[in-house]
Amino acid sequence: MLTTETYVLEDAIDELKDHIATLDEALDELDSSTSEYERTESQKDRLAYFKNGLQWQRDEEGWSPGAEIELGAMTASEEAMMHRERPSTAEKDERRLWWVAASTVDAPYVGDDLAETFRNLGQCHPGFPKWAEAKANALGVPGAPGNSSEGETNSTTSSSSDSPTE
Repeated sequence: MLTTETYVLEDAIDELKDHIATLDEALDELDSSTSEYERTESQKDRLAYFKNGLQWQRDEEGWSPGAEIELGAMTASEEAMMHRERPSTAEKDERRLWWVAASTVDAPYVGDDLAETFRNLGQCHPGFPKWAEAKANALGVPGAPGNSSEGETNSTTSSSSDSPTE
């Protein structure tokens, strides 16, 4: 992996809640007929979906609030190996799961190999892998939070970047 970052489940949920609250405040200040309002509302909805996915894993699947999810930005060879293992007929959502499985270093859903990690990840709430995908994508952006040579960690700022698997 080029770089990795570990997220604590409960901390990630709390940071999403804080970010959603900030967006709620921003919406109160914006004219609801503007495109800025629509963009802010869309971002808030996306973060709420991520939060729901993380909360589902904690509450319904029994992941510990202290569960750690370590994600990483793949190297070129890791990405190539993921593409080799992923079925060529995989559609958008399935490609997302392969991407997240390959970007996961450690998490409650990690299996003995990439295929098992993919299958386990497929049992998660759909908001969870979308959150993890955004995190892994952000790790591959130079200068993004968590990409410090000094080892700064625990950034949970969401990325709005498109998945390279779409």
